[in-house]
This record gives sequence, C-alpha cells and structure tokens, in this order.
Amino acid sequence: MTGESLTPEQAHELLELMSKGDGFDQGMDSGTALTLADIALQIGQPQRAEALISHAIDLAKENEDKDQLAWALLTKARITNDGEALAEADEWVSISEDDWLRSAYNNQCGIHALESDDIPAAKAAFAQSLALKEMLEDVVGQANTLYNLGEISRGEGNLEQAKAFHARCVDLLEELDDKKGMVNGLAILGHLEAMEGNIDGAIIHYEAALEIAEPEEDFEGAVVARWGLAEMARAMEDTDLELQHLTQVMTGFMQLGRTTPEPIKDRLNELADALHGGL
Repeated sequence: MTGESLTPEQAHELLELMSKGDGFDQGMDSGTALTLADIALQIGQPQRAEALISHAIDLAKENEDKDQLAWALLTKARITNDGEALAEADEWVSISEDDWLRSAYNNQCGIHALESDDIPAAKAAFAQSLALKEMLEDVVGQANTLYNLGEISRGEGNLEQAKAFHARCVDLLEELDDKKGMVNGLAILGHLEAMEGNIDGAIIHYEAALEIAEPEEDFEGAVVARWGLAEMARAMEDTDLELQHLTQVMTGFMQLGRTTPEPIKDRLNELADALHGGL
C-alpha cells in the first residue's frame, strides 16, 4: 500500500496531519484511513492502526459502500487476526465484482486457515487466490501465494509438488528482480533436493543462491547457502570443502561483530578435532 516509501518522520507527520486529537479528520475517506492504518503499523503504532480501521469500517457502513466495507474488514482481519471480521467480510465479498477484493479475501482465508491448522481449507483458499492473481497478472501476489503453497506441500512431505511451487515462485521473483527473495527460494529448493538425497541438485541451487547473495551483500542468505553447501560437502565426505564453507561463514560473523551460531562452532570444532586426530 501507499506509504512503503515514506520515512518514519514523514509517516509520523502524515498521521498527525490527518488526525484531530484523539479523532480523525472528517474529510478522510475509508480508503485513506486504511492506507494510514498500514503506515501506523510500519512505525509501531498498532493502537492507532486499529482506530483507523474502525474509522474506515464506520465510514463504509455510513456510505453503504459494500466493497470498501469488505476491504476494511479484510484489513482488520489481517492486522488483528480477527476471524470474526473475516467471516463478516464474506457476505460482501460474495456479491462483489471486484476480482482484486476476491483475491485478497481468499488469500486472507488461506492465512487464517494455516494459523488454525486447517490445511485442506488453506490449500483451497490459496489455490483460488492464485487463479485470480494469475488472471489479474498480479506477479507479487502470485509469488507470495506460490511460496505459501510450496511450504504447505513441504510440510505434507510432498517434495515434488513443493519443488514445483517454489521453482515457479523463484521464476516470478526473478521477473520482479527481487534478489533477496530469489536467494531464499533457491536455498529452499536446495534443501528440498537434499531431502530427496539429490546432492548434485542441491549444490546447484545453493551455489546459485550464493552467487546472488554475495554481490547483494545479503549476509543471511549467504550464510544459509554456505551452510547448505557445507552439509553437501559433509555428505560427500569432502572435509576440506566443508571446512572452507564453514570458515567463511564464521569469518563473516566475526567481520560484522556478531556471535557465530553454536551449530557452526560445534561443527568447526568437530572438524578441527578430526583433522588434528588424523595427524
């Protein structure tokens, strides 16, 4: 939504400008109130966000704007995890001709079902949302939904389906030039290949993730990729290569003044002991 490019100072100023003490500018429409609610969340003002959403709901009801009411209820469900608001939105979404609204509703239903551990309902809702996002050519939305479907499949142990969803997600992220998202997606694909015992396939994806992460200075992504490559080196019993990857990870943490995670230190100590014992 609007506001993603605002600095915190600009966001505070905009919120204050649109507010009147404890209330809100009466000229504010419900769409503006919802945009400001997201801005309030970004700068750590959840109470103000909830108040803005309530204001948007009241305005939509007063103006009998059913689509705007549905958007406001969906925003409330998303921000406050309110299942009742989501259920109330269903009535208005079902009679709406706004495909963007229907897509957002199905997506929120999927998220709510996931949080309730209702996996069949989550899969059905995400599938409906994905179909609408494809029709709308909503590339960002497609990528997010494919990621969710991929993680559901991974949780169910359906690795082939998980790979298919995540591979499609990575393709869309490349189209969006979302390098950090690509690194994460490629690392997931590497892990899925490793789970199937496909070491060569895992290495290809981990190396691709590392190739993007390092120029982008995505430290976390590089750590995940190198850890994956170290695990593959271990599986191949290539101690030198495993040591090389883990040492580079530890060096990166030290350069940033951050504590090296215990699993990495433990494995380095094991390798050191093994090498020392082999002398």
